Amino acid sequence: MNQDQFDGCAPRKGGLRTGDGRQSGKKVNAVGASELAQMGVCERLVVFEHHFGKRRSLRQRGAIKRGQIAHKQFYRDGASISGAGSASAEKGRCYIATLIFGAGPETAALRAFRDRVLRPYSAGRWCIGMHYRTAPLMCSALKHHAWLQPIVRTTLRAAVWLVKKILLENGENHGK
Repeated sequence: MNQDQFDGCAPRKGGLRTGDGRQSGKKVNAVGASELAQMGVCERLVVFEHHFGKRRSLRQRGAIKRGQIAHKQFYRDGASISGAGSASAEKGRCYIATLIFGAGPETAALRAFRDRVLRPYSAGRWCIGMHYRTAPLMCSALKHHAWLQPIVRTTLRAAVWLVKKILLENGENHGK
């Protein structure tokens, strides 16, 4: 069924379709899935937010501000360690793995583990945050003491083997 067969039930970008297929001049904003779900919970809140905007609490505004500051700091740390345009800066900052393996399959497997296994859980997000805080210093030390890199590479290979096993058990494709 194409868009024209809806007989004016669905809003289109240029306005509403009338019953005879003509477009009316009235503009309609699209309603997102989150707003539709919120309507099922509380219609009055949706109407209020439509007319007056969202009212965020002091705690919510503080959390948003802290999140934006942390995001900027993570970005600055990644840019200063890896340099602009490197694989690490473009692909989600797997600092140590990118330093040791480059943009290889090992790094892809660790990223998949981070995104699919760790990120959905608060404890996993905490681990990711700790990695983002400590990895730049570790990378700096590894660059200055190159003799440590083979030791870290061996340790990471064992971790990559375990990560691939976990991803396969979960039925996930890790990008080889």
